[in-house]
Amino acid sequence: MSNIYLFYGEEKYDLEQRLEKIKRQFDKLEVGLNLFYITNENIDELSSCLQGVTFFGSEKLIIIKDTKLKFNVELLKNVDEDIKVVIVEDNVDKRTSEYKTLSKIAECVEFKYMNEDQMVNYIIKILKKYQINIKYNVALYMQSVCGEDKGNIINELQKLVIYMDGKGEITTEIIDKVCSKTLNAKIFDVLSKIVNRKREDAILSLDELLMQKEPIVKIYVMLYKQIKQMYMIKYLKQKRENDIAKIIGIHPFVYKNLSASCDKYTLDELKNIIYQFDEYDRKTKIGEMDFEVGLKKIICSM
Repeated sequence: MSNIYLFYGEEKYDLEQRLEKIKRQFDKLEVGLNLFYITNENIDELSSCLQGVTFFGSEKLIIIKDTKLKFNVELLKNVDEDIKVVIVEDNVDKRTSEYKTLSKIAECVEFKYMNEDQMVNYIIKILKKYQINIKYNVALYMQSVCGEDKGNIINELQKLVIYMDGKGEITTEIIDKVCSKTLNAKIFDVLSKIVNRKREDAILSLDELLMQKEPIVKIYVMLYKQIKQMYMIKYLKQKRENDIAKIIGIHPFVYKNLSASCDKYTLDELKNIIYQFDEYDRKTKIGEMDFEVGLKKIICSM
């Protein structure tokens, strides 16, 4: 077993759990004594941290974060076995010499999001422990509106367990009532209201997002993305393509809803909406259009 670790990837929950497990191997950790945090700002201190005996003896833990591996990894060769070094990154470039060196001396672990099927089965498994039932398609819906981050899913599962009080079956209505949706799911709700010609409700939902301090530019980008996906689905359906969700790379629930939504527009109508978004983008960038007013005008025209 190595005493050098490189942890990276998108699934922060599992990564943090692994880091906490390493911390628990120490009887006591005190920052500055036997626990050291190294970043780009103090990377020059790494060499001195690796040397010397601390107040707690020779054991120490050094956590190096967010450096993009831009440091002298040669310093980690032949590190004393009482010293544990954990390098944490969002992602790494495996082509670099730094990574290649670490791959030989460290335990390198990539923490990935569960795939769709794994996450759905995880939701079912956790709820089953509390004698709460949930059908596969409902668990799939939960994953689609709560996102793929495991930490967030666990928080939402805790809320469901408390709400259900150890009995019954979860429905999509209960998920809508209890769970916090991701911004992408909230944007889809706005789109759904637009498609169903409930434009006033869509404007109210947009106002709620703005009151929640969601950036108008982010809302525009995500709504625009969903409109473009509708166009792509419409186009591929006319081409009689199979597995469209897989081709585009979207969640089955998202595809199901966007597919139903695009049926209410012609391809030319969707192309015109995309043109309006392009004009919105151009005019807001040069100051000819207000971000909020412009987006509301598009919603009213759809």
